[in-house]
Amino acid sequence: MTARENPVKAFISAAGLVLLGLLMAGAAVEGLVRLATSSQQNYLIEMWRYATLLKRKSTDPAIGHEHVAGASARLQGVDVSINSLGMRGPEPDLQTAGKRKVVIIGDSTAMGWGLPENETLRAQLAAQLGPTAEVLTTGVGNMNMAQIVANWLRHSEKISADAVIVLATARAPALQEAGQAGWLVRHSQAYALLVSFIDIAISNTPGEAGLVAAYKDMWVGGRGRMSMDRALDRLKADQAKKGYQVIVMLVPEPHSFNPYHFHFMTEAMRSESEKRGWTFLDPLPSMQKQPAQQYWVANNDVHPNAKAFLLMADLLRPHLSH
Repeated sequence: MTARENPVKAFISAAGLVLLGLLMAGAAVEGLVRLATSSQQNYLIEMWRYATLLKRKSTDPAIGHEHVAGASARLQGVDVSINSLGMRGPEPDLQTAGKRKVVIIGDSTAMGWGLPENETLRAQLAAQLGPTAEVLTTGVGNMNMAQIVANWLRHSEKISADAVIVLATARAPALQEAGQAGWLVRHSQAYALLVSFIDIAISNTPGEAGLVAAYKDMWVGGRGRMSMDRALDRLKADQAKKGYQVIVMLVPEPHSFNPYHFHFMTEAMRSESEKRGWTFLDPLPSMQKQPAQQYWVANNDVHPNAKAFLLMADLLRPHLSH
C-alpha cells in the first residue's frame, strides 16, 4: 500500500522528519551557545553552571537550595571548591581549643562570587585576624535573608561560633519563587539563557527611578520585609541561646554611589540591628571615595571585588579583636 493510500502513515513519517529536524537544530543551537560561552565570561550562563554543578535542592524547604559538599568547578574563570560542610573555602579547624570561630552568613556576596578564594571576604578577614581565628562562610548564591538564617541555624550547633557576621545585600527581603527548575533549564544552556532573557524582559523596571521604586517595594513593607524581620528574630533567639556576637554589615547597592539613592535600605537594616542589640556597620562612606564601578568584580558583574572586601575586612576587624 502506498503513502497516498495510507495518509496516517504519511503523516507519521512527515512528523518524524520534522521532529528529527527540530532535534538536530536544537542540538546545533546548544552547541553554538556552549561554544560562545566557553570563555566563562557570560554572567547568566556562569550562574546557570553554578546552580547545576555546585548546588542542589535542600531537604529543608526553609533553605530551598544548598551547596553540594565536596563539589568543585571553575566558574567565571576562577576555581570554586565546596568543603565537607557545604561551605566555600578550605576545611575548617573546629577542634583546636581557644580558636575564635567567626562565621560570615549571606548570599553569593558572602560566598565571594567571581573571585579566587584568597580574595574573598572570608579569606581576607582570616588573614587579618591571624591563626587564632577560624573564619567560615555559609554564603550560598541566590538566597534571601530567611534562607540565609535558616542555612546558618542548621550549622549553629556544630560550629559553636563566637561571632556571626550577617553580610546583607539589597535583595535580603526578596521573595523567592517556589518550585524547582525543569529538566530543560537544568540541562540546556541555550534554553536556560532564553528563559533568563524572558524573565529579565518581563521583570525589568526601566531606569534608576524604576530600580529605586522596586527596592522600596521590597524594603518598606510587604511580605518580603516581614519574612526578613522574622528571620532576624530567629537569629536573635539563637544568639540568646548560644551567646555569640552578631555584627550586621549592609553591602551598598552597587550600581552608583554618587549620588546614592538607597539610604532607606541602610536605615531599615540599621534600625533592625540596633533594636536587637547588634552592631551595625556601613561600608558606604569608605566606598564613596571612588566610583562604584571600581568595586565591581567584572564590567558586567556588580558583585564586590577584592578591593571592596578589603575595605569591609578593615571595617570589621576592630569589632572582632576581643
